[in-house]
Amino acid sequence: MDKPIFVFGHLNPDTDSICSAIAYAELKRELGYSNVQAVRIGNINRETAFALNFFGEGPPPLLSDVEPQVADLNFYSPYVVHKDDSIKSVWDLMKKIERHMIPVVDEEDRLNGIVSLKDIATSYMEFSDEMAIKNHKTRFSNLIKVLDGEILEGNYPYEYVEGNIYTDSTLAKDQELSRGDILIIGCAKDIQEKVENIGAGCIIVAGDKDFNESYELKKDLECAVVRVPHSFFKTIKLINQSISVSAIMRKHNLVYFQMDDYVEEIKEIMQSSAHRSFPVVDSEGKVKGILSRRHLIDINRKHVILMDHNEKGQSIKGLEKATILEIIDHHRVADIHTMAPLYFRAEPVGCTATIVSKMYRENNIEPTPGIAGLMLSAIISDTLLFKSPTCTEEDKCQAEYLAKIAGVDIQKYGMAMITAGTSLKGKTAEQIYYTDMKKFVFGKYKAAISQVNTADFRGVFNLIPELKAMMHTLCETEKYDLVILLVTDIILGGTELIAVGSGKELVSRAFGLNIKEDSIFLPGVLSRKKQVVPKLMNAAQI
Repeated sequence: MDKPIFVFGHLNPDTDSICSAIAYAELKRELGYSNVQAVRIGNINRETAFALNFFGEGPPPLLSDVEPQVADLNFYSPYVVHKDDSIKSVWDLMKKIERHMIPVVDEEDRLNGIVSLKDIATSYMEFSDEMAIKNHKTRFSNLIKVLDGEILEGNYPYEYVEGNIYTDSTLAKDQELSRGDILIIGCAKDIQEKVENIGAGCIIVAGDKDFNESYELKKDLECAVVRVPHSFFKTIKLINQSISVSAIMRKHNLVYFQMDDYVEEIKEIMQSSAHRSFPVVDSEGKVKGILSRRHLIDINRKHVILMDHNEKGQSIKGLEKATILEIIDHHRVADIHTMAPLYFRAEPVGCTATIVSKMYRENNIEPTPGIAGLMLSAIISDTLLFKSPTCTEEDKCQAEYLAKIAGVDIQKYGMAMITAGTSLKGKTAEQIYYTDMKKFVFGKYKAAISQVNTADFRGVFNLIPELKAMMHTLCETEKYDLVILLVTDIILGGTELIAVGSGKELVSRAFGLNIKEDSIFLPGVLSRKKQVVPKLMNAAQI
C-alpha cells in the first residue's frame, strides 16, 4: 500500500480549512492519488458542522500529530515461528535468515514470546534426561520430522509424547514399557520380539540401512515402528531438538513495540536495553516485524499537504519531522521550512476554496454537488457573504459556479449558514476564544488573535468579563505578550477589538487604542488577515 498523504488545514479549523481539505483530497483522488486522505487537526465549529450536515459530508478524522512512529520505520520483515514448532526448525530458520532472535506466536499469530540463539544453546545443556521430551509436551510429529524418520508400520497412540525415551542400554532385563514410552535401538535383529513384548508405543530403529528389507513386520501393529537414517549417536543427539520452542522461549518481561509508538519514546528504551532486536506488533498483538537500533536512522517521514495556512505555529505538532508535499493557501508566506522542493500555490483571494475550485476547472473535473457545496460554504464563510475586504471578483465568480452545481441560492444558504455558525448559546469563554484562534509573532511580540463573527453582538458583550479573565490567564500560562479578541458584527460591518497583555502598546500604535483601555471599535474592519495582522506587523517595526 502506498504511504498515506494527509491533507489538513490549520489548528482551530474554520469552514475554509475543513472544506478545502476535503475538496482538495477528493480532487487528488480524481487525479489518481488513491492514498490521499483529508483530516483535521482541531475541533469543528458550528458553522462548519452546519455546512457538512447540509451537504451530507461527515467530518474528517482527527489527526493529533505527524511525529514519526514505529510504523514509519523500515524494520525487518516479520519472520515468526509458532509455539509448537520444534527447536530444530527454529534453529534452521535462524541460519537461513541470519537472525539472532525470532518472535514466537500462537495460533492467531499473536506474540507469545521470543527465542534467541542463546536460548537454543542453553537448551542443549539443560535437556539431558529421558523425561525431557515428555515434560515439555513435545508433538510426536515433531519428533519424527526432526529425526527425518519414516513410520513403517503401526501408530503412536498420542498426539504428544506421553512417556520417556529409552535405549537398549538403559533398559533393565525384562523391563516392560508403557504405551507412551519410546525405545531407540541401533539394530533391528530382534525387532519383532521387541514390538510384541516390550510394550512401548514407538520403537525407533537408527542406523540400520538394511532394515525393512531383511525383516518382515506384521501389519496393523499398535506400536509404531520408525526407521531413522542417522547413526545411533546422532539420533540421540537430535532427540531433544524435537522439543517445542514454547519450552525455551522467553515470555515474561518482553520488550516489544507497537506500530503507533512514537520513535522518540522508544529510543531511550532501545538504547538502555541489553537486547539488540525487538518485536513490533499491531493493535491486535500480531507480529509485524523486527526492529533494531539501526532502523532508528531510516525513517519514512509522513507526507502532508497544508491547506489554508503556511505557518508552523498554526500547524500540526511534529510538522518539522514530516515531508510537506504541497501548500495551497491565500495568506502571507510565513515561516514554513521544507527539506525538499514542493508545489506551493498561494493567490491573493478571499478563500483557499476559491483556489481549489479553480484547480478543479483547470483539470476539467466537475466536483460533485456535495463537494461543490462545501467549497461554496468556505467562500461564503471567509468572505462574510462577499462583505469582507478580502473578497475578490474571483471569489464571487467561483461561488456562482459552485452554487449552480450544488443547487442552492447563495444568499439564502449563506445567511442560514452564518446564522447557525454565529450562535454563541451555551458556549464558555474558552470555547468562544479557541474557536478561531491563531498564533503570530510581530517582531519581539508573541501574540494570539481570535476572531468571532456574530450576528448577536449583545450576546458576546455579556461575556466580556469572562473573556478578559481568560485572556489574562492565557498571557500568563502561555507567555504571550499580547492576546487579542476580534468580535466582528456581520450586520453592523465592524469589529470590536479587545486586547490584554504587556504588548498592548502595539495595538495602540496600530489602531489608536487608549493604553488605559482594553477595547476599541473599528468600523469597516472585518478581516483579521487583511485589516488587522498587517497593521500590527507594521507597528512592530516602528
